[in-house]
Amino acid sequence: METLDLKSSLRTTLTQKQELVRDYQSFADRINDKEVAKMFKHFAEAEALHATQIKNKLDDLASN
Repeated sequence: METLDLKSSLRTTLTQKQELVRDYQSFADRINDKEVAKMFKHFAEAEALHATQIKNKLDDLASN
């Protein structure tokens, strides 16, 4: 089994999370169903938290 590069994996995942935030926010803004829009906003917030955690880890690794 191939070993993954830590920073590369984190950068790739960060990009994916940022794209999900954008997509979920867009869906929430464009969907007429308030309950579904609220669900997408919640998803966007959760992915934004994940993105922040990943960014913080990358910053920590860069300073070490």
